[in-house]
Amino acid sequence: MKRAIAHPRGLVGATLAFAAIALTLSGSSPSIAKDTAPANVKTCDQPTTPFCDALMPPTPDWKGHVFKLAQNYPAKAPNDITPWTSFDPYTEPRQYLQAALGYFYEGNIRPNVEDSFSPKLNWVRRWYNAPWQDYGTNGREFVHGLTRERVTQPGELDPAQTKKWNNYAVGFYNAPGGEAIGKMWANHGAPNADLAQMPEGTVGAKLLFTTAPVSEVPFLAGAPEWDAYVYADPNDTNPSPTSPRAVMKVRLLQIDIAVKDSRAKETGWIFGTFVYGGGPGGQPGNGWFNVAPVGVMWGNDPGYSGTGPLTQTWLNPEVHMPHVGYQGRLNGPVDNPISSCMSCHATAELPQGTMVPPRGSDPAPWFQNIKSGTPFDAGRKPLDYSLQIEVGFVNFLQAHPVAKPKSLTLEQVQQVHVDRAKPLSRGGEHE
Repeated sequence: MKRAIAHPRGLVGATLAFAAIALTLSGSSPSIAKDTAPANVKTCDQPTTPFCDALMPPTPDWKGHVFKLAQNYPAKAPNDITPWTSFDPYTEPRQYLQAALGYFYEGNIRPNVEDSFSPKLNWVRRWYNAPWQDYGTNGREFVHGLTRERVTQPGELDPAQTKKWNNYAVGFYNAPGGEAIGKMWANHGAPNADLAQMPEGTVGAKLLFTTAPVSEVPFLAGAPEWDAYVYADPNDTNPSPTSPRAVMKVRLLQIDIAVKDSRAKETGWIFGTFVYGGGPGGQPGNGWFNVAPVGVMWGNDPGYSGTGPLTQTWLNPEVHMPHVGYQGRLNGPVDNPISSCMSCHATAELPQGTMVPPRGSDPAPWFQNIKSGTPFDAGRKPLDYSLQIEVGFVNFLQAHPVAKPKSLTLEQVQQVHVDRAKPLSRGGEHE
């Protein structure tokens, strides 16, 4: 399968990334450019320091919750319950997904909403965060570690929605996933993409919040609210690094769950998503438990023509969102309607490629069933359906470019340093 590299920094960034990976995986240490920040400013994300918690430190007068990156990755994951394995994902998708959500919630729900989902407070089981999300325009804010996601367009969340709204998210991995992350990043100065294979039983979970008010999205009434240090203009769809930020309330909108499960013979993964309140027309309520499954998918239904039932996606007939994914495949309310949960995540690879079908292109390649451990594009490094891992690797490689390869001109290398101040997300389409 062939397609052009669509890297946020163009071909230069992708070439540097590939060169760094090649050096790391061959056993050689890449030549790391020195950080130009003063020593008293940059005290994290260095080869011998912990990973940074957020893009910025707390503001001087802040007295509230402060995000701490859960980065004490286990050398070996402890034995744990796996309640989703009691259900067949093909024939009992709702029960499967609810069991996985209950596992994620256990020990993470606290009386104080602001303290909920703080890994250091969970004594049932440990959860971990992927490093190097603290970079660029979309990087982690300091209150809850939220990264900026895809902007929702008018009408995508609810018929009452008239404006575009920014959305923010934070992701977690259970101990098996944390073990894999720890191995990838054992050397903070030279991460190893060859180790980006999640073990059986890995659970990735993501909380997505929106700046949209209840007046535009009525089903958000009663949703848990977090403080977040986000862009002060919630309708600014193209903020810059100098755009003003402020602590604002954001509301729970969506929860994504991904489970590494070998019973899913098509891909090796099960993906599911929940929407707060059941979406438009859903049952009113409040709190973390008032969420409804939008659906579950374990494959991309390759070759589907758009007519008849999908066989690798289950959609909840009780939830009626303004959109799901392409041709009725599963996607959450924040996600791009021209994609699906699995089609986006299957593109996780290095060098970074194109996450959604470009306008006017044949979408079929994006709706194949890509086996875990297989790259979306031949010759690249697969990152096992984790876009957070991918973004972290790319952020690292952009911040620490290798010594000038012979294939690049001095002007191209200089451009990488210019680009360091720019955002390095995949556009927030579905991370």
